[in-house]
Amino acid sequence: MADWQTIKTEYITTNTSYRKLAQKYGIHYKVISGRGKDEKWVELRSQYQDKTLTKTLDKISSKKADKMARIDDLADKLLEKLEQAITELDLQLAKHTDKTKVIEYNNSERPDKPTKETIHEEEKLLEVKSIVDRNGLKQIASALKDIKEVKQLRSELDEQEQRARIANLQKIAQKEDAQVDSIEVVFTAGPEEWNE
Repeated sequence: MADWQTIKTEYITTNTSYRKLAQKYGIHYKVISGRGKDEKWVELRSQYQDKTLTKTLDKISSKKADKMARIDDLADKLLEKLEQAITELDLQLAKHTDKTKVIEYNNSERPDKPTKETIHEEEKLLEVKSIVDRNGLKQIASALKDIKEVKQLRSELDEQEQRARIANLQKIAQKEDAQVDSIEVVFTAGPEEWNE
């Protein structure tokens, strides 16, 4: 006896035909075709493919969304660094060193000869305003351009994803429209009840 569940599953989940299934399982083509028609295998295959496509699109869009979110976060961090660089663009750090020499004369036999000599050094970093760093300005402008391109890339990918989702929804709607052949209206009340 034929394993109809296996045959049906194979038909629905693959692109095989009734004829190929008939050859594979040794069942007459008309028997498989009749069973497929009675159980609406073609519609079930179409639904399966739509669900598979939807799941695939969801996984792809989820991965792309995660990736784009990470890129967006990095672009924001880079933008913060660029803002900091702009404020520091015309500043330079200068090192200033103060040296103090202390000499002690504690020798009673030779009062003109030092007995101890100490040097104290203190370094300070000072911010000094200077002329605008043109090379630094070019680098910042280039980085801003790169950020803009990254942001633009995201919006293009969002558009592509949106178009794919809309196309899938349109395909599903067309199939549902094609399945509706007629509408049946049933009145459960008699004419006398409608006049009240």
